[in-house]
Amino acid sequence: MLKDFLPKKICDCLYLRITDEDINEIRFRLNCPITIKCNLKTYFLSDNGLCGSPSTALYTTKEMLEDIVFKASEFSMYSVSEQLKQGFITVDGGVRLGVCGEVAPEGNEIKAIKNITSICVRVPHEIKGISKSVFNQIVNDDKVLNTLVISPPGAGKTTLLRDLVYQISYHNYPYNVFIADERGELVGGSKLPFNLGYFYDCLSFVKKSKSMLLGLRSMSPDIVVTDEIGENDDCDAILKLMTCGVSVIASVHADSIEDLRKKPALLELIDGKYFDRFIVLSKRDGVGTIEGVYRGDFSKIYGGTIWKPFYLLVLLHFLQALDLVWLVVTMSAKDFSLIC
Repeated sequence: MLKDFLPKKICDCLYLRITDEDINEIRFRLNCPITIKCNLKTYFLSDNGLCGSPSTALYTTKEMLEDIVFKASEFSMYSVSEQLKQGFITVDGGVRLGVCGEVAPEGNEIKAIKNITSICVRVPHEIKGISKSVFNQIVNDDKVLNTLVISPPGAGKTTLLRDLVYQISYHNYPYNVFIADERGELVGGSKLPFNLGYFYDCLSFVKKSKSMLLGLRSMSPDIVVTDEIGENDDCDAILKLMTCGVSVIASVHADSIEDLRKKPALLELIDGKYFDRFIVLSKRDGVGTIEGVYRGDFSKIYGGTIWKPFYLLVLLHFLQALDLVWLVVTMSAKDFSLIC
């Protein structure tokens, strides 16, 4: 997958001790050491593989950046020009290359990004069953509830969305699922798509607000799935879907419920209780840690610390019982007769 666009020397060093399954992201910064996030830990890349010191690391050159982007475009920069205007390229398999450099403006729009100075390669992972623990919480009487996945970057929200789509098919719910895949990450492309089951249709590389409404008109979906909402247009499209009887599963960048409330574009959807379920993710115990599942009124129904108060209460009563037993064992017969 990465070998299709990374320089051969980089691949030879990268795969000395690890595989694609270990890699979360790779960052190339002009005239800086190449860094690898591997199993959520950051390393440098050297001739001998991963290392902990920048002194032996390989450095990113201008030629290296240009070569990566050219190969990622399948040798046609024109074919990815619309993606580059949004600051990324997605290659087959769902790998996303975030790109930084000099912006060539055209009015209020971005005409192009040139003289590239940074590339962030995000490597997706397909983890079957990652949503099993929450799947039954978002299904009620065989209806998939309107659900918003809340997650900071890199905590597994896209991976969770993929598995939710797969689980719908795995549980034999014959719902028509439409995926509005604006950046081509959810489905993974036409050559190396992820296994998302049998009941989905997808429109890729179209602004998600337009894609969702196109899907509503053309594919008669029961469920619409999309990633990283946040703009007013996204929320307007979701509101229209919900009022047409279509269930929506979406994700948003936020650290918590409190952080979510600070997003003005989402206030109507939140205050109007249009979402029936909120799933909060974190990286606390690794990617995809489920901190909790909440109802539309934000009352907690699953996960995180929901059981801790109960366990603490049981432990407290147990310790008190032990104290009482110890008191009885150690007291004299006279003392025992007094308390009896």
